[in-house]
Amino acid sequence: MSRPVRFVLAMFMALAAQVHAAEPRPLVFGVLNQQSPVLTAERWNPILQYLSQVTGIPLQLRMGRTVQETDAMMGRGEFDLAYTNHNFQTEFDGVYKVIARWGGDPIRCVIVVPAGSPLKTMKDLQGKRLAFPSADAFIAYAVPKVALLSAAVKVEEVFAGNQEGALAQLKAQQVEGAVVNSRFLVQYAQRENLSYREIFVSEAYAELPIIVHPRVPKGQVDALRRALIGMQHDPRATPLLLKLKFPGFEPAVDREYDNVRRIYRVIGE
Repeated sequence: MSRPVRFVLAMFMALAAQVHAAEPRPLVFGVLNQQSPVLTAERWNPILQYLSQVTGIPLQLRMGRTVQETDAMMGRGEFDLAYTNHNFQTEFDGVYKVIARWGGDPIRCVIVVPAGSPLKTMKDLQGKRLAFPSADAFIAYAVPKVALLSAAVKVEEVFAGNQEGALAQLKAQQVEGAVVNSRFLVQYAQRENLSYREIFVSEAYAELPIIVHPRVPKGQVDALRRALIGMQHDPRATPLLLKLKFPGFEPAVDREYDNVRRIYRVIGE
C-alpha cells in the first residue's frame, strides 16, 4: 500500500472515530417485565422514539429476561432511567429519583377468578392454585401476599413470569385464580375476551413511576421530565397515544410511593 493511500486511509479512520465520539451515548431505559418482550417493545419503543425526537436525547430500551434479571440490572445501576416501582424495595431505595409517572387512575391489586367460578371470597381461595406474575412483583405479589396473610389464607403459588402469563393460565383453566394490577386486567380482558369476577381489590397505589439515576445530568433530566409530562398535550404525540391507548405521563414525586415502601417493609419482616 502506497504512502498516500495509507495517509488517506488513516485520515478517514481518524475522521470516523471523531464522528463516532461525537455521537452521544444513548441513555439506557429499563422497563419492568409486565408483558412479553415483544409486547413491551411494541409499547415502549415508539414512546422512547418520541421522547428522543422531542429532547434530542437518544434512548435505548433494555430489560432482563426475567423480573429478577431486570431488578439486578437496576441494582447494578445499568439503567439511566427506568419504568418500575421495584426501586422502592429496601435494598434499592434511595438511589433512583422519581420524575414522572404513567398517567391515569391509581392502580390496585386484583385477585380474579373466572366469571363462572364457585369461588366468591378470600376464604374460598384456601388451598387453591393462584397464578402470580413472579415473587418479585409489587402489586401482583407483595400486596396480595400481605392480604392473604391477614386473612390467614394459604394458596398454592404458581409463577407465570409476567401478568400476561398469569391471566393466560387463568383463561386456560390451569389455575383457579390469578393476581394482576387493575390496569393490566382491563386491557387483557378486552383484548382476549376474558370474563372474570373480582375476589379482592386492594387500596390504591400510584401508577408506576419513571425514575432516573443521579448520574444523568440535570439538564437532560429536566428536558426528559418536560417531554414526559408534556406528551399528553403535544399534537405530535396524539396519534401515538391513541394507537397505544395510553394517557401519557403525569407529574410525580417520591413521597407518593410511601405506601409502596410500607408493603415492602412488611414483606421483609
